[in-house]
Amino acid sequence: MLDGLGSMLELDIEASRRWYVLQCKPRECERAVEQLANQGYQGFVPTLRREILRRGKRTVVVEPLFPHYIFVQLCTKHDNWAPIRSTRGVAKVLRFGELPLAVPDAIVDALQARETGQDAGSENPTALFAIGQDVLINEGPLAGLDAVVAARDGTERVVLLLKLLHQEQRVSMPIQSLKISD
Repeated sequence: MLDGLGSMLELDIEASRRWYVLQCKPRECERAVEQLANQGYQGFVPTLRREILRRGKRTVVVEPLFPHYIFVQLCTKHDNWAPIRSTRGVAKVLRFGELPLAVPDAIVDALQARETGQDAGSENPTALFAIGQDVLINEGPLAGLDAVVAARDGTERVVLLLKLLHQEQRVSMPIQSLKISD
C-alpha cells in the first residue's frame, strides 16, 4: 500500500512540473544550466548555430537563442526554489506580478525538438548574409553603397545586386567588405 502511495506522489510531482524562465548573468547561461543540474534541477538553454566573420574568415558559432534567458523545470508544491536565486550564473526568476512566469510545455518541447533537429543538420547554420538581405558595402571603390545579396559565390564571397546608372548590376564582393544595412 505504501509503495502504491509513493508512486502516486511521484506521478503528482511529474504532472505538476512546469517550465519557468530564469534570467542569467551575461555569458553565463551554460554555467547556470550546469549548476542547476548539480542541484538536481532540469535546465534547458536553446541554442542557434550561425555564421560570423572572425578575423576575416567565416566561422560557425553556437550561441543562446535567447541571450540571458534559460528554462528550468520545477514543481511549485514540492521543489525548493530558494537555492535557484543563489545559483551561479542565475540573476533572477522572471515573474509576472508576484508569480513566476510559467511557459507552456508545448513551447519548450518545440524548442527542444528544434535543437535536436539542428544537431542532426549541423552543416546548415544560419547564414551570415541571407539571400535578399540589404547590406552596406563598407570597403573598396563601392564603399557607402547599398546593395542586396543575390547569391553565394564560394565560401568567402557573395553576389550583390547594385543599382547603378538606373540599372541593376551584379557584382561579386568579399564578405568581409560588407555589413548588414541598418
